[in-house]
Amino acid sequence: MGLRTWALLPSLAIAATAGAAPTEVVLVKRVGVMAYEEVAEAFREGCRVPARVINVGDQPAADVRFGASQLVITVGQEAFDAVHTAPGHLIATLAFHVPDRVLGPPAAPAPELILQLLATARPGLKIIGAVYGPRSRETWKAAREAAARLGIELRGDEVADGPAAVRALRGLVDGVQALWLPGDLDVVTPQVFQFALMLQIERGIPVAAATRQQVHSGALLAVDFNPRDAGHSAAYLANRILDGRSPSSPDARSGGPKEDRLDLLSGARMTVNGTVARRLGADLAALERLGARVE
Repeated sequence: MGLRTWALLPSLAIAATAGAAPTEVVLVKRVGVMAYEEVAEAFREGCRVPARVINVGDQPAADVRFGASQLVITVGQEAFDAVHTAPGHLIATLAFHVPDRVLGPPAAPAPELILQLLATARPGLKIIGAVYGPRSRETWKAAREAAARLGIELRGDEVADGPAAVRALRGLVDGVQALWLPGDLDVVTPQVFQFALMLQIERGIPVAAATRQQVHSGALLAVDFNPRDAGHSAAYLANRILDGRSPSSPDARSGGPKEDRLDLLSGARMTVNGTVARRLGADLAALERLGARVE
């Protein structure tokens, strides 16, 4: 596998669930996002009961009434933000800003992975610039610590929205050798992403993004999780809750038989845009040795 990604992944956030087992499963997502559809499909494959699907946008989530007898699965940050106060049980997938008390597979690998991948792409890399929002403070703290371990200086500004992020990138770009756009949808808007790509093209500054889709759209590289694995993990947790079992019992982590265990290590993937990498002179051979997939 190359790079020991398993050693850097965050643990699954486990919260105790109370009350009787739910009697209905509801999956909430926004339509038109391929990764969200992959999560939903994998969840339906693995969950032992059918799920009622609510598409955010088709039906305002605020108009949906959730009860304590329901198990709600959210796909993406928008869906989670819309229904996170619902009573009963909640499992979140593909949401970057989720409280520790909420169940769900991690939405992103540890920041150390993306920083190490950038350093491998550009040997001698010493300064990386980034922007982040208020809900990403803990991620930023972890990233600063990881950068220090790698001998990299991570420079960044906390900003409130997309326009502020663009202004911050303008101020950072002259003093950095690469840019990192973390999975913070509060501030890394499509406009911010396009501005970063412009800097990559005009100044040759590589952009590390949060998802494989962003790599396909022009970023140099990203580290994320396979959406289908997130769906399967959510289904595993849902089945335990539906069976009246605690999702944090020992056999759910590592002590039980293989078929009764959630694999926290699956799904981490490193993706590199081959065309961009060659244009920027990135070390493709070294990236592939780490386990990155060039697409």
